[in-house]
This record gives sequence, structure tokens and C-alpha cells, in this order.
Amino acid sequence: MNKRYVPPYVIFEVANVHAGDINYLRRMIDAFSRVEYENKGIKFQIFSPDGIALPDFEWYPVYKELCFDRSVWKNMINEAAKCGDAWVDIFDCYGAIVLQENIDHIAGIKLQASVLENHEIRTALEQVEFGCRRLIINVSGLALDEVHAAYDYFSGIAENVILQIGYQSYPTKISSTGLQKIPVLHAAFPGVPLCMADHADANESFALEVPVYAVALGCSYIEKHFCLDRKMAKYDGFSSLEPDQMRSLCASLRNASLASHGLFISEDEKEYLRKSIQIPIARHAMSPGDLISKSDIIFRRTKQNGLNFREIQDIQNRKYLLAMSPAASASFHRKDFRPANIAVIAACRMKSSRLQQKALLPIVGVPSVDRCLSQCLAIPAVHRVVLATSDLEADAVLRDHTFNGAVDFWQGEPDDVISRYLGACDHFNIDVVVRVTADCPLILPEIITYLLEQHFIYGADYTAARNAAVGTTGEIINVCALKKVRDYFGTAEYSEYMTWYFQNNPDHFKINLVQLPPNLVRNYRMTLDYQEDLSMFNCLYEKLNNEKRFHSADEVFAVLDRNPEISKINGHLTLKYKTDKNLIETLNRETRMKAI
Repeated sequence: MNKRYVPPYVIFEVANVHAGDINYLRRMIDAFSRVEYENKGIKFQIFSPDGIALPDFEWYPVYKELCFDRSVWKNMINEAAKCGDAWVDIFDCYGAIVLQENIDHIAGIKLQASVLENHEIRTALEQVEFGCRRLIINVSGLALDEVHAAYDYFSGIAENVILQIGYQSYPTKISSTGLQKIPVLHAAFPGVPLCMADHADANESFALEVPVYAVALGCSYIEKHFCLDRKMAKYDGFSSLEPDQMRSLCASLRNASLASHGLFISEDEKEYLRKSIQIPIARHAMSPGDLISKSDIIFRRTKQNGLNFREIQDIQNRKYLLAMSPAASASFHRKDFRPANIAVIAACRMKSSRLQQKALLPIVGVPSVDRCLSQCLAIPAVHRVVLATSDLEADAVLRDHTFNGAVDFWQGEPDDVISRYLGACDHFNIDVVVRVTADCPLILPEIITYLLEQHFIYGADYTAARNAAVGTTGEIINVCALKKVRDYFGTAEYSEYMTWYFQNNPDHFKINLVQLPPNLVRNYRMTLDYQEDLSMFNCLYEKLNNEKRFHSADEVFAVLDRNPEISKINGHLTLKYKTDKNLIETLNRETRMKAI
């Protein structure tokens, strides 16, 4: 936020240091005028001895000594107003009369906490036309509810009320300074200016420090006693700063204000960061179609311009990938990226040893492959769905299950599934594959959507769920990663088990195994491989709304959670690639790539 620079307002408190000497008072006004500061005022304490005390009060004789005639105060106020703002401290009705007589030359009024309940003063001030003049009320010694009461009253007669903390005690202990009140008052009176009036020993450095602390905490007004020479002061010299000290204080307050105003990020700050920031640099050469992960970059200072890591992530989160081939030690730019073409590729064959022609077996009257493709078409982030089968005549019948062209059709290698996938990817210019198998009639769009998001956030080559129900999910694979497998193995003999080629090679691929959120996780078996599976799906679909084009995870899991007898139909079955030890050993051996 860009705040207009205004240094704190400083009130030079004359108090009683003049000791009744008019000439000394004039010299103080002159000294005040010689302190160069753009936001200041000088304050006089105006009272009559009989208006402020009874003759039995110990200070009554001093009050008589300090009292000036109204004509003297008129001259002093006029002189002060020529070199800054003139303020008056009101203690009695006499002071209120002087205020009324000189109102045109007075910028502000101060009331001590000891006179806030004085109804004579209240009555007199109610007759004053405050206009834009400021009214400081000192609230030291008042509880918060009493401060509210005082503020409510005085803000009814003056528009610009300032709350002041700090009481006159010589010396005031550092522990009694009261800075802790500032945030409390800010919270209780939002938008109301605060003033600090400390009375620390002027011979100690704390006297020059505490006003700066107060400004840092949020005070916009500072009141400070001053004198010409502390050693010569008869009264009120203890906490009074001499002119050179006042100059030093004003300089410190000006610096404190300058240091706390301006734009949230300054131009100098921007320039420093621009020159010194470490930006992401390619750790190694990368290829078109790659995603950038933390493992792909190093951070260095460089004369190159480039994106920061957050900007790279923002671009990839929009499902962009590299269009260019950044070299090692190169920075990244927006032009290096393009939108990814994402496609679901559903592998399907008519051959099946355990459940003959299962792709065409009806589930409540609809072929299982159609059930699968309907679910895939409902995934919002993909650009196309491809039904990929072999180029054998027996599989050509699947062309009739493309929903009148809503699903693309591809025929390729019968047994090398990776080769078949890459043929489809080349033909349809696909960058990122959602790999599913058509023997999973209930692929859940929410799970695929979540995996896609995590794939691009991570900058992965391969993403899969750790904890999805069997048959509800797929795998996200970059096409450039598929090509890397093909280039290494030539013919991928076991590519029906494509998962192993990636998860067995974490030193070659950026593997992202994702923990799904709880609402997407169940332990049901939802793949079609045995007659029991078909029976389970028929029972499940009979309870789903079959007029809908696809079914959400919430719908499917709600039915299965409410009807546990359905999942028991096939719950005893296992997956061969998870239980066949010979197969697992073979896959682990034959799909492993040499360590880099």
C-alpha cells in the first residue's frame, strides 16, 4: 500500500520551564522556530492559580509565579503561530477564556487526564467552535471503559480527537512508560490518532528513543518537554530536551517515518531482488514434451532473464509443458511452454482367456467397453478419448463402440501395448496419456482429474494413485517417457504390464505416486476379469441411475457403502500381477533399465 509520507507530528511542550519570565518564553518560541521540522507545534500551559487550585495546595504559590496576564498570552500565541502551530493546555476556565479570545491562532487543545471530568471546563469547551482544530485528551490512569466514556463525550464536541498516553512522573520508570497501551488503544479505537507524551530522564538515551518506539508502534503524535538549558531550568527541566536534542529527535522521527512509508515493495527493493535473485536453471538438457520438476532445476544468479519457480508452477498448473528444448544451464521463459494435448487411451482386445469377449458383455444391457468409455468421456481435463485395439481382424468389431465418433479409434500392435499407444499418440499429436484398460467399466472421473492436477504440479513423467480401488483409476504418462521406454527396450515384451516399466525405474523417470483424498478411496474390486466381477457390476448398475451418461465417485461409493453384499460378490478375487510370484519376479527382471 502506498501511504503518503507525513512525518509524525511533534508538540514542543513548554510547560512551566519559563518560570514566569516573559523574555525566557519568547526565547523558547524563537528556539522552537529554529528547529527545522515540517510537522510541529508549540504548546503552552495556561491557567490561573485560583482556577486550578485552592491556596492550601502546596504548589499554589508556584502557580501564582507562573501565571501570565491574558494580554501576554495573546502576544505569545500570535508569535508562536507565525513559526508553527500554537497549542494550549487547558486546566481551568481562565484557560478556556484565553482559548476563546485567541481561537483563530490556535491549532490544537490539550486536556490532562486530571481535568477530563471537570464540568466547568466541559461547559466552557462546549461553547468553542472547534472546527478542524485538534483536541488531545490524555487518558493515563483510565481504564478502557473510562477511556471510551471520555472519548464518546469529547468526540461529540470536537471532530478531531486524539488519545494520548503518558503521565507526568519525575522520573518516569521505563517499565511505566506504557507503550503496551498503543496496540490496545488502536484495537479499541480504530482510526483514532494516538499521541505519546513521555517524561523520561532527559539525560538518558531512552528519552530520545521512546518517541521513536511509539511511532513504530503506531503513534502519529509525539509530545515532548523542551527547554533552553536544563541546568538553568527552575521548573520542569528534568524531562525537557534542549534544542539540539529536539533537532536530533526530529531527525530520528523523520527517519522512522520515512522508513515505514511508501509502496509495499519499493523500486529500489525490486531492483535489488532483480539483480541478486537466484532463478531456476535447467540442471540438464530437457526435451519438448517434458514437465519441469524440482529435480530438473538448480537455482543460480545469472545475467539471463527467466521465470521464477512459482511462475513455472503456475504455467504447468494450467496444464502446459515444454515446447522447446532448454539446454543445461539455461533459464526458462513463457515462450518455452505450450498447452499439453491430453488424451485418455483405453486399451482393449477381444481376446480374454478367463472371461470370453468381456469387452462386449452387457452390464444391465450396455457393453462393458461402452460403460468404460462413457466414464472416460466425462473427464473434463482431457481433449480426446481413444479406443486403442490391435490391427487383427478379430478386434475390428470394436470400431462400432466409438459413440458415433465421440471416441477416436486406433488399431496397432496386438501385443506390444506401448507401441500401440505411441502409434495413437503420433497420429493424434498427444503429449500426455491417461492410460486405462477397457476392462474397468467404472473409471472415476474425479480420480483421473485429481491425478492430472498432481501430475502437472509435480512435473512428473509418470503419476499413479497409491490407494485407489482396483479398476477406478488410470495412470498419467508423458508421451516422451513412453518413447524413452521404447527406445531403450525396442519391443516391450511385457508392456501389457506397462506400470512396471515406470515404477521399476525411478532413477530414469520422475515417479509421482499420489495419496488420494479420503472421499476417493475405497477397498472395492471394480475390474472385469471373472464371472463374479460381471455379477457384481450388474448388481451395482441395477442400483445406479442408468439414465445418466456417467456416474460420479460419490454415487458409486454411496451404493457400495450402503449395500456391502454387492462388493462381497467378487471381494475374494485377487490380481494376478500382485499374487503370482513368478510373474512378479519376471517383471522386476525384464522391465528394469540400467542405473544412470
